[in-house]
Amino acid sequence: MRAPVSIAIYVGDDCWGGLALLAREAFAIAGTLHARNADLRAAELFRARLVAIDKAPVRSFTGPPLQPEASLADMPAPHAVIVPPYYLPLAARRPIPPALREWLRQAHAGGALLVGMAGGMRILAETGLLDGREVTGNLSDQRVFAQHYPDVRFSPDVPLVIDGSIISAGSVNPCLDACSYLVGHFHGDAVAHKLSRYTNPPSQPSAGHIALRNAGLKQHGDQRIRQAQEYIERCFKQDLTVEGAAQRTAMSVRNFSRRFQHAVGMPPHVYIARCRGEYAKELLARPGLSMLQVALQSGFRTEAMLRRTFSQLFDTTPAAYRAAAAARRD
Repeated sequence: MRAPVSIAIYVGDDCWGGLALLAREAFAIAGTLHARNADLRAAELFRARLVAIDKAPVRSFTGPPLQPEASLADMPAPHAVIVPPYYLPLAARRPIPPALREWLRQAHAGGALLVGMAGGMRILAETGLLDGREVTGNLSDQRVFAQHYPDVRFSPDVPLVIDGSIISAGSVNPCLDACSYLVGHFHGDAVAHKLSRYTNPPSQPSAGHIALRNAGLKQHGDQRIRQAQEYIERCFKQDLTVEGAAQRTAMSVRNFSRRFQHAVGMPPHVYIARCRGEYAKELLARPGLSMLQVALQSGFRTEAMLRRTFSQLFDTTPAAYRAAAAARRD
């Protein structure tokens, strides 16, 4: 049997204890849903532990203590590290302990994925590992990043950003999406989809799911094309065109299309359609929406365009997909 994936959830004074525990429990739920077995040990896909500088209790933001299950020295090589939100209301820079900085850098150098949630991004920014990358976080931290971390591309209007081995989430639902991303990264999309359906019901589709489903298409080195992908994921429900996306990246349509195809493996118009189709999947799983409503809310102009594009992308019709989703609910 494959050994559980090791997840370190760093906790310290003023962390949001509830979200630290929610992340740990999300990984346990992923295992039980996959195994269809409530026995946590028998269904264990992940071993997520609360980690601190040492094993002394830490004070969460609202006061209840959290008992770390391991110290930094106990977890030299986790597969992933999660830094939950922290309450950091002041714009002043808040240095982190040298031991934590070195541990985070060594974990990343060893191949660990780093996940920062909301205010936790300020802790990761202190490592220097975010320089040159795009991240999201609290809108209130925009001035902090501009003043103290100018080499980080801070985009607080984006709910979830996946930039290589750095994943950032801006609020509660995207934090769960980030957990789903880790589940999919280590155990496949089918396991991640079960967790996403459990934590984000079909009646409340999450915008971060589009970024999750496209994460595998961003593992290339063309930064400008990755920015274009993220722009498309934010704007696909609008009247978005390839020309508009090219203009956004300050490239000609011809050069943009060529670079996009080379980096992503598909032309930009197909990527736009893919984002719309993936969102339509979520809406089709919602009872009560007409096919026209699904089409318009997904960025398609007509039902016919939805049917044609959906069939080309997924080799099934929207009606058949809806029927299968209804059968799964039953």
